[in-house]
Amino acid sequence: MLGYSSIIEKLKDILSQELGNKKILDKDISAALEIDYDRFRKQKSRNGLVPYPEIMIFLAKRKISINWFFFNQLPESLIEATSDYIILKYQKSIIASAGGGAINCEIDLTSLVVDKQLLDYINSSYKYTEVLQVFGDSMEPDIKDGSLVFVDKNQVNINRPGVYVIHTPDGLHVKRIKAQGIHHYMSSINEQYTDVKLDEFQVIGEVKGLFQKF
Repeated sequence: MLGYSSIIEKLKDILSQELGNKKILDKDISAALEIDYDRFRKQKSRNGLVPYPEIMIFLAKRKISINWFFFNQLPESLIEATSDYIILKYQKSIIASAGGGAINCEIDLTSLVVDKQLLDYINSSYKYTEVLQVFGDSMEPDIKDGSLVFVDKNQVNINRPGVYVIHTPDGLHVKRIKAQGIHHYMSSINEQYTDVKLDEFQVIGEVKGLFQKF
């Protein structure tokens, strides 16, 4: 997968072709991604934090394959248009906890356009995949605070290893699930958190992939 510098250069190449081979500056990239320039500069200085959600929208508007952009998995045309996209439900106001536990029940449903090849890459269902945001550090370093996770709601078999979104009386959680005898426990990746016994829970789906928050 491309690093920060390569991603920015690729964005500059795309904009340059759109604007008649004009030299593209960082401020042009921030404008195209609809990110405040000062914020963009801070992201760049903080070890090159990649604004994945904004880039996904940028690519979707231009019908550019995400797989081509990030993984060079399509032919070499700079702006390779494709109709192979799918619209996922993005539960924008529902936040799944990788920490203390919380849920916002006022659903703010919006759409996120992604390349089907991305879902193929993470082996997630076209029909049943939805997107949630995660907060908390209990699943770090694998899932960082603010990440967007792709949840396959058709995958609810907790007998196989994986990370799941589960609903408890305390809210939504992103956790591993351990079985010990007839009991189940929420388990974190961050070793500072202890396992929590589950008395009442519902499996929403399996986390199949993610975009880290910038």
